[in-house]
Amino acid sequence: MAEGVRKRGKTWSYYFDTAKINGERNKIEKGGFRTQKEALDARAAAIAEYNNTGRSFSPKEISVADYLDYWLETVIKKNIDHGYTYNTYRDYESKIRLHLKPAFGIYKLSSFQYAPDKVQEWINDMKLKGLSKSMIKNTLTCLQGAMNYAILPLNYIQSNPCIPVKVGKMPIDVDAKAHTEYICPKEEFDRILARFPETSYFHLSLVVPYNVGTRIGETFAIDLEEDVDFSKHELKIKGQMYKIEKTWFIKPPKYDSHRTVKIGQTLEKELKYAIKQRKINRLKYGGAYLKTYLLPDNSITQVRADITVPHKEITPLCVKDNGELVTPDSFKYCARVIHWELGNHLFHAHCLRHTHGTMLAEGGVNPKTVMERLGHKDIATTLQTYTFNTESMQQFAVDVFEKKIQA
Repeated sequence: MAEGVRKRGKTWSYYFDTAKINGERNKIEKGGFRTQKEALDARAAAIAEYNNTGRSFSPKEISVADYLDYWLETVIKKNIDHGYTYNTYRDYESKIRLHLKPAFGIYKLSSFQYAPDKVQEWINDMKLKGLSKSMIKNTLTCLQGAMNYAILPLNYIQSNPCIPVKVGKMPIDVDAKAHTEYICPKEEFDRILARFPETSYFHLSLVVPYNVGTRIGETFAIDLEEDVDFSKHELKIKGQMYKIEKTWFIKPPKYDSHRTVKIGQTLEKELKYAIKQRKINRLKYGGAYLKTYLLPDNSITQVRADITVPHKEITPLCVKDNGELVTPDSFKYCARVIHWELGNHLFHAHCLRHTHGTMLAEGGVNPKTVMERLGHKDIATTLQTYTFNTESMQQFAVDVFEKKIQA
């Protein structure tokens, strides 16, 4: 391989030969370096990167820490909206930074593949520190995914050190279980609505998931003008609102679960009131009212009504009287009020979705209908996560059996 550095005018450049194409020699050259030493150092780094198929590291020498960073950026971040969400990227970044790199970062990737004992020790240590089983399993899943990619397609290692390890049994966190599986009783929901009546800009963010089982991002992405069809008594769920850094976007719903659900008179009454009130507020605030627009990249922006904007206007489900957007982040205040002012520490945004699914199951609705209404990717999720085996369901089973044997 011919290689070297040379001075051109006042700056230095480096060059080196690459593989022949169609029998002809090729060369890489780069200039603009102030000194000969800078050019020599840059040439050495460029040759090393070229010899490693365009990578700036050697697979045999790379540390687990550097490899995890590489995997996070090239596999997860670059595939946001193409198999991964921004929330997944943020979650993996946090797990890698807080747990995986401190535990395994100093090892070489080539030797780490033979260290399932180190992974098992880490799991045992996390259990002793009191991390939840779900946190440990999800972090292990992140590491296992990164190691699988190192096997194929990269061919950096031959075995995955996560495969033989086991999380094992852990004591059930009764408080966490109660929080996760909390179902909001009707009288408690009425008490919450009394605190956040129809004049509150949080009202619909409570009423909609209770009545149709939407996820929080789906709830806030509903367009009052486009997604509600009163003539057919239907509501379209076609997006979710979520934040990337400081910007809010409307993206497809989780698992691309676009769906149209039937709605009843109770929810229709609430939505009609909100639409009527929205029109009144627009007239009240005039040019100072904030209109909401969806930009070509599906990001959300707001502009005063007296300014013309060449973008699609949308009518978000929840806004303040002056049109200011209310987001899933805003809902955290609503939850804090319910926790501390109303004294319900089990409440969380997802519990209204749990409640809706469980009420349908208790009423004898077909699980497939519940699955389609909630937008689950499979029936197993519906049966295992939302339709809990409640006392009333147990009693219903006994009543059915008694009727059969006494007939």
